[in-house]
Amino acid sequence: MLNTIFNEDCMLTMARMEDKSVDITFTSPPYNRKRNDKYEHYEDTIDDFYEFLCLTTREMLRVTKRNVFVNIQKNYYNKEEVFRYIGEFSKEICEIIIWEKSNPLPASGSSITNAWEFVLVFGEPLKSNSTYTKNHILTSVNQETNAIHKAMMNIQVSDWFMEMFAHEGDIVYDPFSGFGTTAVSALKFDCNYLGSEISTEYWELGNNRIQESLESISGDKLDSFIEW
Repeated sequence: MLNTIFNEDCMLTMARMEDKSVDITFTSPPYNRKRNDKYEHYEDTIDDFYEFLCLTTREMLRVTKRNVFVNIQKNYYNKEEVFRYIGEFSKEICEIIIWEKSNPLPASGSSITNAWEFVLVFGEPLKSNSTYTKNHILTSVNQETNAIHKAMMNIQVSDWFMEMFAHEGDIVYDPFSGFGTTAVSALKFDCNYLGSEISTEYWELGNNRIQESLESISGDKLDSFIEW
């Protein structure tokens, strides 16, 4: 069922999906920081994070026709699993895009501040909708936020990926939908979306946000028609 986010574990959703049933997948998995400083309604602790990443990635590759985009950040808690994961899928990774943040936080004393994140690209050779696309995107970390979900995907980032790599009418899947950012971006670029979100609270808030986006898009199109 198109344009739906399912309130369930993404492995349950993908188990019902046929091979190559979506065009692209764009997602940002949990951090596995082992402390609840990012999510109010999700316990950010996974016993075997490496296996979790491998299982979900294999399923994403199965259900996706063109490319799977996985935004991931190594941190103090997960770096061993993240680097092992990259090695495991070295043959399937066709590109790595760097997301750089112009004002990263925190910055404390002489400590190294993590100013970038990976977007690992899996699948077929990556083709852009633009003739000159750098494998690098720079944004501020300042964006729409919500007190109960401090790890929302930056809408500028998801918009950029939809603009560069999605095609009109594509089905875009996000197995970790959160507040529905991927869906909002997909709609902006005339794509369909599918998603999974295990937290009922985030699922409800995400659907509300998507509805607001739909109303905004409809209003913009109506205004353009009236002006014409």
